[in-house]
Formats: sequence, C-alpha cells, structure tokens
Amino acid sequence: MTTLKCEDLRCPACGKEGVLGQEAGPGSPALVCGACAERFPLRAGHPVLIPADNELFDRSAYERPGAAGIYRRRLLRLPGASVNLSQRRVLAGMGRALAAAGARRILIVGAGRQRHDIERDLGLPADAGVEILCCDVDVTADVDVYCDAHRLPFRDGHFDAVITTAVLEHVLYPEQVAGEIGRVTRVGGLLYSELPFLQSVHEGAYDFTRYTLSGHRRLFNAFDAVESGMVAGPGTALVWSLEHFAASLFGRGMPSKAARAGARLLFFWLKYFDYLLARSPTAMDSASCTYFYGRRRAGKVRDADIVAAYNGGLDIRHV
Repeated sequence: MTTLKCEDLRCPACGKEGVLGQEAGPGSPALVCGACAERFPLRAGHPVLIPADNELFDRSAYERPGAAGIYRRRLLRLPGASVNLSQRRVLAGMGRALAAAGARRILIVGAGRQRHDIERDLGLPADAGVEILCCDVDVTADVDVYCDAHRLPFRDGHFDAVITTAVLEHVLYPEQVAGEIGRVTRVGGLLYSELPFLQSVHEGAYDFTRYTLSGHRRLFNAFDAVESGMVAGPGTALVWSLEHFAASLFGRGMPSKAARAGARLLFFWLKYFDYLLARSPTAMDSASCTYFYGRRRAGKVRDADIVAAYNGGLDIRHV
C-alpha cells in the first residue's frame, strides 16, 4: 500500500521540498505550494504535479473526466512481437536485495498499467511493509501521482529503488530524466531500466530516442553496474522490422494495420531465436532492447570506464 505524504514531495514548479499542502477549505480538490503558490489539481484523488509551464501536458486536461490516454481495449489480441529475457529474473533479485536491506520505498517511473506485474516480479511478501509508488504522465495510467519525469516531484534520495521500463525513449531530454531518477534514489539504492535500441516508432509523436547498451549505461552513470544485457535481441528486432516494412507498403489506415497484423502472425516466432542468442556479443550489438541494473553511487562513473566495459562483437579502439 502506498502512503503519499506532502512532506515527501518536492514542488515541480519551484523545486522546493516539503512545501506542498492541501488547499484550504473542505473537500478541496488541489495541492498548493507554500513557496511559489502554484496550485496542482487532483484527479480521482491523485495529485497532478505538472507545472503550468509544461509545453506538452496541459494539466487542465487531467481535470476532464472523459480524457483518454493511450491505454485502450484492443479488439484483436495478436502474439507478442518481443520476448523479455531479463525483467522477471532481475526484479526477483532486486526484491530479495530490498527485503534483505529492509528497504521500503520503490518508485515506478512511467508505470502505465504495470503495477501488478512489477509487484509480482519483485516477489516481496505482503507483510514486508514496502511501498510501491507509481507515476506517469498518461491520463489513464494506474498511478499514485501524475507527473512529468523531467521534474520528478519527490525529495532527494527518497526511494530505495527505481524501476523504469521503455520510458526514456519517449521523453524530450533523457539525460535530464536520468538525472532526476538519480536524484530521488538514495546512495546505495537500486535501479532497473529497460530501453529500446532497434525498434520502430511505437508511440507516434512521443517517440524520440534509441540507445545502444553503451549509451544506456552512460545515461545512468550515477549508478555502478550490477549487471546489464539484452532484454530482446535481433530476432525481436527482425519481427519489428518485418511488421513495419509490411505496414509501410500501405500508408496509413486499416490496410496498413492489417498488413502489420498479418506480418506479426507470420513472423512472431522469430523472436524465440533470442533465447539462443542471449549470450552472443554480436547479438548484443543488434539487440531490440537492453537493460541496466545498477546501484546508486556517490559520484559518477568515468566515461573512459564505460567505454572500456563494452563487450559487444566489434573490437574497435580509436587510441
């Protein structure tokens, strides 16, 4: 169960901690910053901690009851395009480490509707007293807080662990978001991140960036690596490519969607090659998606050390 306290929050408008409070008056539907006086509405009891100057996400939209995000019911359920070689195993290990350390607070950034799946993968007992807090910018996500990850509304070092899967490719400034994740994670705290490399656009206009495993590693240079590797490999990347190649022959609309569905049904089985290629250095260089599991450190890892840690299939050195 998540208990969100105002003293645990940081105003995303002015950056001051412990200054958000319930607006005066009975049944008030907002939080107000005691420092800058910015007012943040509530949606179904959950605070919308998005500053008024946010260009992409108008917080007044969260006050409309009919607002529709990306999570809609699908009429046709196709086989998945991807495998996930890491999440359950790594999160189970994270859960054991957190339990052993008596850790209590976990943040899921860009949670979508993953809350129950991640709780299951962590495997923490119900009486462990762990609080899992979910945040997202999507209006229909299952969250405790609506916020933009560029300005996470939480105190420095508040969380024992942060989990973010397939999120940072959808933000404008990934290094800023990674910095925010590092800021809210205590020294010694844990991070699990997944990021795509060879994938086609999958969230329309909100799809900006891709990362190699080395790039993913450098993004979180405030963390020591526990382990990193492949979430999905070239088999999955091939399924994505074939599916979008088929769709590109028909432009937009139903013919394109039908072509994508047909390609998925014909070629989804290629993803299973990733289980055979999971430890291949060359396959890592053409992964569809990678993961990074790390521990928060006091300083930053040197770029030279990150470059030296590359273990892909290409032996290239410039000096």
